[in-house]
Amino acid sequence: MRILVLWRQATVDMRMRNTDIDHAFCFQRYDTKNEYFYFNIYKGRFAEDYNWINGDMFDVVLFHYSAMELRTSDKYWDNFRQLMTTVWRDYPCKKIIMVQDDYTITKRIWDLALGIKADKIYTVIRECDCLTLYPPNILGDIEIKTVLTGYIEESYINKIHLQNHRCRKHDVVYRAQKLPYKYGKHGQLKYKLALYFGERLKDSGLICDLAGTDGNKGAVLGDSWFDFLASSRTTIGCLGGAGFADTTGEIETKVREYMALHTDATYEETKDACFSNIEENLMGVISPRIFDAAITKTCQVLVGEDYQGILMPNIDYIVLDTDFSNIDEVVMEMKDIDYCEEIANNCYEHVVKSQKYTYAKFAQWIIRDIGNVDYVKSPSSDLSRYIEKMCKKNNDTVMNAILLGEEKRK
Repeated sequence: MRILVLWRQATVDMRMRNTDIDHAFCFQRYDTKNEYFYFNIYKGRFAEDYNWINGDMFDVVLFHYSAMELRTSDKYWDNFRQLMTTVWRDYPCKKIIMVQDDYTITKRIWDLALGIKADKIYTVIRECDCLTLYPPNILGDIEIKTVLTGYIEESYINKIHLQNHRCRKHDVVYRAQKLPYKYGKHGQLKYKLALYFGERLKDSGLICDLAGTDGNKGAVLGDSWFDFLASSRTTIGCLGGAGFADTTGEIETKVREYMALHTDATYEETKDACFSNIEENLMGVISPRIFDAAITKTCQVLVGEDYQGILMPNIDYIVLDTDFSNIDEVVMEMKDIDYCEEIANNCYEHVVKSQKYTYAKFAQWIIRDIGNVDYVKSPSSDLSRYIEKMCKKNNDTVMNAILLGEEKRK
């Protein structure tokens, strides 16, 4: 099959998170039976960028989650959705959408899916929450499947120099982005952990490198992220996600307008003013950084006991109660070097060495799940070379625009 992957790179490689690149390109890397072509949609681009596409080219078009992030842009989304509907609605191929952060402006996901007549949506939302975000009375026969937010890229394993815990530079490391209040109470938890542990461990005798970040500012990116984790015996964390779905983006607008007038407002004040009647009813989801810590054999201290059956509490990680009531016990365990190393090794055995959660397995599962294509396009090396040429032309144009834009911002 010839498969077109629409993805989005809006910044230079060095400022992208490894997991975004690994996820997008795992199909090309691990599925050798099919051909993959990558087309960077950037800001939606223009109609003429797609004029070269005809019905003989692709068996599958896959909207990667990085491309779906464009829905957060009021400036570009509507034109992009209309263009994609024109290009793909009646195109004779399977149409697949992959989404993350589904709780953000979910209606735009519905609109695109219905517009292109999508066959499947792969979501990271737990199955118990799928009816809330993807109601059948709206989406009809479009199939909804749950996957994880990220997986293990095995090529990293042999690249990372792992020291035993007694030789590591830090006792605790952590980075957490401060998220807008629109993500609810759960969305504030990661940043709250940075503040809480920063204060709690101040006089503990533990060597810490804990910080909150503002987007990529202050974040540790690329391969440096693994070096950062591998420098420490322990790290802290929690489930990702938001507390509720902002289906239309109305709550986001209210919060943005309120915060413009009340720049120092607390979360509680903002919630009372903007979404006091909203119930936090979504389950959190396991994040890629949990797999990253497993790879580096860094003992994890995580909030709660439900990690989608992947991690076993107090075997693969140390449990911090949701109300932080066992914090004294947790700190004592964090100081126990041998115990932390045992927990980290357990996690490595169950999660990494088992090879249950690799990008290779994920890519192979996706292709099997997509299933047979009704009309497989005829193989043609000349056509493949032409498609590759057109994708490269677009991707080069996009990269030049990115570099020019970043140069202007300097």
